[in-house]
Amino acid sequence: MRKLTCRPLDRAAFAPFGTVIEAAGARVDLINDGSTRRFSDLASVELGGPARDPVIGIYETSARRFPLRLLRLKRHAQTSQVFIPLGVHRFIVVVAPGDAAPGWAGLAAFVSAPGQGVCLRRGCWHHGLVALGDGDRFLVIEGGDYRNDTVEVDAPEAIELLAPG
Repeated sequence: MRKLTCRPLDRAAFAPFGTVIEAAGARVDLINDGSTRRFSDLASVELGGPARDPVIGIYETSARRFPLRLLRLKRHAQTSQVFIPLGVHRFIVVVAPGDAAPGWAGLAAFVSAPGQGVCLRRGCWHHGLVALGDGDRFLVIEGGDYRNDTVEVDAPEAIELLAPG
């Protein structure tokens, strides 16, 4: 059985799959008479095809148990997908390169730091949200037709995601 370990989520390592959303290192603008620090332009949402306008939702999760068997990956060919924690909690994002099919050899797992989110590129192969806590909540931005824009591919071998350190 193939074992997959998590590495820290950082901008450079995650760049082939999307954008890390975080305030650290971002340009700061003071607004509202100086009472608010605005970190803008942290990621761009890609919309294409019949995706309609983006929709905003909240996902409430159950904690995953480890080792976690990775059964499949999915992608949304027309739109990006954004996950922003609504609390100070970590989560895991599992991604793979590839166009028409996932490049299973390049499968990677990243564990976020508290306060980080991600914007998955349009067409990025990824596993469903891997939450570490029961009741963790995420703000999710995705194309309005995401249900019809989802393609899933089963894993060709047994893959276990190990618990993050």
